[in-house]
Amino acid sequence: MRDVSTYERELKPLLGRAGGYARSLLGNRHDAQDAVQQAALRAWEHIGQYDTARPFRGWWFAILRNCCLDMLRARKSARTDNLDGIDPPDTRGQEEPEWNENSLEAALRQVSPAHQEILQLKYFGDLSYDDLAVALAIPKGTVMSRLHLARKALAAQMRKEQTP
Repeated sequence: MRDVSTYERELKPLLGRAGGYARSLLGNRHDAQDAVQQAALRAWEHIGQYDTARPFRGWWFAILRNCCLDMLRARKSARTDNLDGIDPPDTRGQEEPEWNENSLEAALRQVSPAHQEILQLKYFGDLSYDDLAVALAIPKGTVMSRLHLARKALAAQMRKEQTP
């Protein structure tokens, strides 16, 4: 796949899910769009390394994942503002709904990084087991096991979040 039209045809259907996955990692739409654009460019630059015997979707999400991780590392090293002395807002007396998107995000942040990563790729990226194996460079059996454990960990964390 060395021509632009084939690359574009493979990539275009993945962009919506890619944006959702990148946003789940980076936390905002602007950075997610930047990461997707950077990944699209990086993938085209390295298209000669793509093994057509493997799923394109997994290869693409591996590149996107690396772009997002690069952005997170850059963000962390560039952080210079001092937040000491700033108190969080007072939320006492405000009732949270039993379940909402914020509680899911909070629960997801509480599971291990490996569990977060596989859940984000599976549900925000909509990757199959084969695609996950390629994206994470692990065997398919490990994908299945890790995803099972990640789902259990997230469910336990959600139950914990709902308990007053």
